[in-house]
Amino acid sequence: MSHPRIHRRAALARIAAGSAAIAAFPGHLLAQGTWPERPITLISPFGGAVDVLARLIASHLGRRLGQNLIVELKLGGSGTIGMAAVARAQPDGYTIGMGTTTSLTSAPHLIRNPGYDVEKSFTYLGLIQTSRQVLTVSPRLGVDTLKDFIALAQAKPGTLNFGSSGVGNSIHLAVEQFNSAAGIKAVHVPYKTGNETDAAMMAGDVQYTVASLATSLPLIQAGRIKALAVTGEGRDAALPHVPNLMESGLAARIPEQLFGMVAPAGMPPAVTAKLLAAVADMQADPAFQESVRRGGGQPSLVHGEAFRKLSLADSQTWGELIKRLGITLNS
Repeated sequence: MSHPRIHRRAALARIAAGSAAIAAFPGHLLAQGTWPERPITLISPFGGAVDVLARLIASHLGRRLGQNLIVELKLGGSGTIGMAAVARAQPDGYTIGMGTTTSLTSAPHLIRNPGYDVEKSFTYLGLIQTSRQVLTVSPRLGVDTLKDFIALAQAKPGTLNFGSSGVGNSIHLAVEQFNSAAGIKAVHVPYKTGNETDAAMMAGDVQYTVASLATSLPLIQAGRIKALAVTGEGRDAALPHVPNLMESGLAARIPEQLFGMVAPAGMPPAVTAKLLAAVADMQADPAFQESVRRGGGQPSLVHGEAFRKLSLADSQTWGELIKRLGITLNS
């Protein structure tokens, strides 16, 4: 899936617009002109790749704001515990958070009272990176193309297992979206982590999954698992020989994994403008973008309201799938 891109010049224009917004609210400027006066807490609702990205952001954004950003892990509830903490925080700019595909677009459809409303509870600051996904299978299956795999799975309905790192997370839903488009019936085997899923596939306990390309790449390159197709448009430079789903003849839209930043709704306009300007400048920084790439992500320049619209669109996609397939946390 492609995302809108802006150039550094456009990002700097946003900074100028932010300055204009500050000037338009002199009362708030008087009250908030020295913000931030103390360290800012950046809540990460997940460990692993999300926590690593949060610490990268803390370094780069802190320099732009002239304050330390302290990363605080609040784990659990498929990311909803951390997101609820952001939503409940005082809207003064001193608590912000990492928003991800699972916590913003799928978990709220599975957890009755997540503690926030994705449309109303947050100020969307920016989509920092996306992660392309890849359909991988066990080499034991003996298939080399997506067409061959689909034919095999269709010929044996309900006999293949697919793994994910938990019910209702972005990986589980991506495979269900793929299964639906391909006409495949298979058994879901949830694990706690992606590493456990990979280990199960190598052991032959599950036969396939959809996973982050960045985390699967070493195993693909080592021949431990086999890549059949990538999500999104075009091919990925890391796997130039692997076609995308559309090339392989499957018209399935599987949203990429999103890693972004949010803040509580209702912040003073001057604080919001300063935060948005600093995030936009960080996104447009070539050095920051290169750090994101080294971490296995694709840097994004989707900003503010555009990030909000993208998150809500993906939320609708996953919400409809969850409802149509009757997925629950006990599935």
